[in-house]
Amino acid sequence: MNRILDYTLTDKEREEYKKHLMPAYRKSGGLDLKGAKGIYLEDMSGKRYMDFTSGMFACILGYANEEIAETVYEQAKRLTITAPLHQTDLRLKLCHELIQIAPPNMDRVHFTVGGGPAIESAMKIARKNVEGAEFFVTLTGGYHGTTIGSMSATFLTSKNADKEAINPVVYSQSGYGLKNCIRAKRPYRYREKFEGTDEEYGMYCADRLREVITNSVPGKVAGVIMEPLQSAGGQITFPEEYLRQVRKLCDELGILLIFDEIQTFCRTREFFAANYYGVKPDIIAFAKGVGGGIPVAGIMIDEKLAGFEDLMEDMQTFQHNQLGLVAALKTIEIVKRDNLLENVEKIGAYMTKRLEEMQQKFPQIGEIRGPGLAIGVEMVKNPISKEVLEEELLKEIFQKALEKGLFLQLANNVIKLKPAITISREEAELAMDMLEKTFEEVLDGYDESACKML
Repeated sequence: MNRILDYTLTDKEREEYKKHLMPAYRKSGGLDLKGAKGIYLEDMSGKRYMDFTSGMFACILGYANEEIAETVYEQAKRLTITAPLHQTDLRLKLCHELIQIAPPNMDRVHFTVGGGPAIESAMKIARKNVEGAEFFVTLTGGYHGTTIGSMSATFLTSKNADKEAINPVVYSQSGYGLKNCIRAKRPYRYREKFEGTDEEYGMYCADRLREVITNSVPGKVAGVIMEPLQSAGGQITFPEEYLRQVRKLCDELGILLIFDEIQTFCRTREFFAANYYGVKPDIIAFAKGVGGGIPVAGIMIDEKLAGFEDLMEDMQTFQHNQLGLVAALKTIEIVKRDNLLENVEKIGAYMTKRLEEMQQKFPQIGEIRGPGLAIGVEMVKNPISKEVLEEELLKEIFQKALEKGLFLQLANNVIKLKPAITISREEAELAMDMLEKTFEEVLDGYDESACKML
């Protein structure tokens, strides 16, 4: 008879066992969790919190989705993993389904064990196809992982190195990166003095990227790695013209365009942001939400590219993970069946409208970014100077929201709102009420004279 094991610890055991955790896991900011269901986390006392980070943006169907759980359970009784050389219908079927929802130029899939390795696989493919190239260009504010290769592509600097980078990623081990990535300035207009339309700004920023590629890289460039919609960097929405111009630039210079879609999957009205913007990259890296909370990751490549031809070019023991593959198939099925991309657009529009209304009451809301359920709210001292809101107030916003039952993520002075795409209108209304009440308690009366619009 099957028996569900209970691993619940006593308070004394918890305190004793914590000594085995590395310091990174013992920092404040997390919750002591008992479980989770839907969009809610539950702590050890039984209190529930709406999780607007959807489990590091991986649980796009919410926690403990019963269909995902049952599907994975049934598969676990048949086959969990197998060597990459073996074939299974699951892998073939998922490859087919991914290609069906991808940009039309994609025709092959390669699976990895996570998002960071997916970026590294993309880098391998790029170098394999651009002869003699060893360098990549990435954007300030970009986040691509923390493996030693993907770390090199991630924005590594100090807070004082780039005043524009509202969420600089600082690693004590950043010096261990491979030093094969050169940073170009991202198109982030909020604090930039530029006279012209968004289209003109996009072209202007693409010209700056060209200058980096042609004048600042000490060797041949294999590709440009970028999120089509930046996440960790402050939920930055790029001008569409910029993305189109980057595509043209890569074609002109004979280098590859790599979209990191690890955090953008199902966050717009399309499965992939590449389709949302109508831009065809050469390689797409995917992970996080694709498996509905179960680990699965990989890359898709353009039909014109040479892929991996030998198993040892990119072999990873768990890349043929049948549990992740079946979860991804079920996730895609549920998204289609339940019209969840339509829900993303509808609920995202509602939340954005509520935030715009709040902005009229709280000038500290400097800018609201989208699209869909990839929302960023940049908090400032006042809308004229655009100085970032004090860290103490940001922490207070986080804490007050938490007390009300709303769990948020801050990217420096940007509040990220990325709940599960299954969120209902009623849940969204409740969350926005909590956030508005939080702003009232923290921001009402704060530096009113400074916040008056000129």
